[in-house]
Amino acid sequence: MPDLNQIILAVDDNPDSLKVLYETLGEHGYTTLVADSGQQALKILNKVSPHLVLLDALMPEMDGFETCEKIKIQHPDLPVIFMTGLSETKHIVKGLTAGGVDYLVKPLNHQELLARVNVHINNAKLTSSTKLALDSTGQHMAALNNKGQVIWTTEQAQVFIDNFSSKDQSHFTQWLANAQTNDSLEIQQGQSTLVINYTNTTSEGAHLIKFKSHDLKLETQTLKLKLRTTRREADVLIWLAKGKTDWEIAQILSISERTVNKHLEQIYRKLGVNNRTSASALALNALN
Repeated sequence: MPDLNQIILAVDDNPDSLKVLYETLGEHGYTTLVADSGQQALKILNKVSPHLVLLDALMPEMDGFETCEKIKIQHPDLPVIFMTGLSETKHIVKGLTAGGVDYLVKPLNHQELLARVNVHINNAKLTSSTKLALDSTGQHMAALNNKGQVIWTTEQAQVFIDNFSSKDQSHFTQWLANAQTNDSLEIQQGQSTLVINYTNTTSEGAHLIKFKSHDLKLETQTLKLKLRTTRREADVLIWLAKGKTDWEIAQILSISERTVNKHLEQIYRKLGVNNRTSASALALNALN
């Protein structure tokens, strides 16, 4: 018996089909919402978040394939099962390409329908739990296609992506096209630096990306307190740890290279080290 809070959206332009789905699912404990068109389904999804969508492939005006593509833009993790009388391979492939997770051929076998609904809702829950676990441990991940479009993402990674400016998005897409494992990209977002790491390519050809945001103000305060440096020394040390040269640090902080060198001398003395590598290592350890 499913959780009473599980909601299914059934979309079909045939009233009789909707009636059968409503009654069948209702008898087995699901809360069922119905829509007789793709447009109506999208309106419902703006107000309600179901656990699964049952979607007729052939409908007038907006068919199920187009409807599914639009659903996936706003709800990438929502499982969609196609229902149709079409059983040719090309139609099945078209449905799965549009974002469907499964395909049921009409007339529906109710036992098969219920079994697949249960499986895909449980799979979606597992996926959601995994993503929450990744976010909670700081593993903000996303899988994207070659155009930089999201296939799946953790909640926090989606926030980072949503905050991209048009310039950031263009820069990111260009980087993604040529990125290889362990490549990284930095994007400035207000007081934070977003570091994007290319992890690998999945077996399906998706790009797996990891995001990590570094709050410069917070990092400066952390180094100042943990390593007992001045605010300006902490500023220099942060950029030193990021691998910047003296000249680059001078440009970033709007000071002279000579001043950077003076700060580095004080930093080495306070930390008890005598080179950039050792100072950077201590800074990274403090920040972690």
